[in-house]
Amino acid sequence: MKALVIISRDQDKASTRFRFVQYEKLLAERGVTLDYVRRDAIDAAVLSRIPNYDVLINQKCLMKKSLANKVIAASRRIIFDMDDAIWTRPDRDHSWLTAWRVKARLKQWLAAANVVTVANDYLGNYARQFSDAVEVIHMALDVNDWQPSEKKGTTVTMGWAGSPATVKNLEHIGPTLCQCLADNPELRLAVYSGKKPVLPCEFDYTPFAPGTEAAFMQQLDIGLLPLPEDDAFTRGKSPIKALQYMASGIAVIGQVRGATAEILNESNSLRVETDRDWQQAIKALCADADKRSQLGKMGRDFVVNEHNMQHTVEQIFTAMRGE
Repeated sequence: MKALVIISRDQDKASTRFRFVQYEKLLAERGVTLDYVRRDAIDAAVLSRIPNYDVLINQKCLMKKSLANKVIAASRRIIFDMDDAIWTRPDRDHSWLTAWRVKARLKQWLAAANVVTVANDYLGNYARQFSDAVEVIHMALDVNDWQPSEKKGTTVTMGWAGSPATVKNLEHIGPTLCQCLADNPELRLAVYSGKKPVLPCEFDYTPFAPGTEAAFMQQLDIGLLPLPEDDAFTRGKSPIKALQYMASGIAVIGQVRGATAEILNESNSLRVETDRDWQQAIKALCADADKRSQLGKMGRDFVVNEHNMQHTVEQIFTAMRGE
């Protein structure tokens, strides 16, 4: 079976990597090969090749309706995959005209797809307005790659990992984190991202490099998940970083918005909202190694059982075959 995946940027983009690229070997074992084409590279030559593929997968790419019609008409089977609330955007709303255009283009794909795959129920509820064939395929990890490590020493490391676009989330709680560092001498802060945040205190910064994420996670004792905005875009996220923390056996402190509640719960994390909540949660975990260990174990078990790519690959394979 051959599948063509339409992507917005490149194969290293986190959403593309965790929704499809990481599954290539497992799918190959099942006789499936994945080819990729960027949305902005779709031309007459690409359109002529689409009928040669058993399935076309559109990974949340919207385009002019005239081009979409040609792609849809040329496709033998269509999967539309969505791991974000792409009918909106972070930070600020679309203008009325842009919002209408975006939703019309999205509706076109949702209605045309043989299967719509989504990362969580929040996205699924939206998609079901326009499709009767919606399947939730959770964000997932290879739990053999993401493993806990033995912690040594008395230093407690709280850490954050994220994309340059989400650095602002960490900066939002920066003053609170810096106060926690001042109040707890055994505590340190580590940050992993493609962009160095601006914080009013010292911290260890590790720039993003492919293949180094798991090693960064293993040095942490506490994983931070700040989500200051409670908007539709944030509610549609299934934060892969939360899963990475948990798979690595790290205690998580986070703000819960929308679909995040499908990952973080009272048994595997500490839920916070205000600056005071952050301070109290960090102080509590800093002082209690047993509680950190308990939350880390529960988080690890949750990912192994619910967000393990060894399980979700079968859902993807079934969607491709149409069974």
